[in-house]
Amino acid sequence: MAGKMPREIAPGVFWIGDCLAQRHKGKIYHGYNAAYLIAGETASCLVETGHPKDFPVIERHLGELFARGVPPLKYLFVTHQETPHCGGLGRVLKTFPDTLLCGDVSDYHLAFPQYEHRMRWMYEGDEIDLGGRSLMAVEPVIRDLRTTWWALRDPRARAVSG
Repeated sequence: MAGKMPREIAPGVFWIGDCLAQRHKGKIYHGYNAAYLIAGETASCLVETGHPKDFPVIERHLGELFARGVPPLKYLFVTHQETPHCGGLGRVLKTFPDTLLCGDVSDYHLAFPQYEHRMRWMYEGDEIDLGGRSLMAVEPVIRDLRTTWWALRDPRARAVSG
């Protein structure tokens, strides 16, 4: 992956994770399962967990960000129940015991019954307060699965063009 990670792509929005190299017929194809940390003044939200193989890298990137003063991880928002998007969910919840899973939490209690008390349903328009900024659940443009939600960062701080 070109460039140093984690990378701040907008104020308080960090791109974290690793490249997914797949071998096919003697060639290597590179893909990316993105994960982002959205930081407010008092809390942070991890959006997606990346592929299961990415957890050690994501954990390291989170540690680097928290050591730099980024607020602690309080929320995890996954867009849907597909391995590249939520494959590290159990590891994140185990490693960060104060973190709440938010979004469409259908069926996650079946795979992770020990964390059911930390799962919070979100519906369209619901927001996660990070202190000074929020993350809003919005209807997806592309619905990969029945449980798909997208998120909009800072719904009240949209850019205005003239």
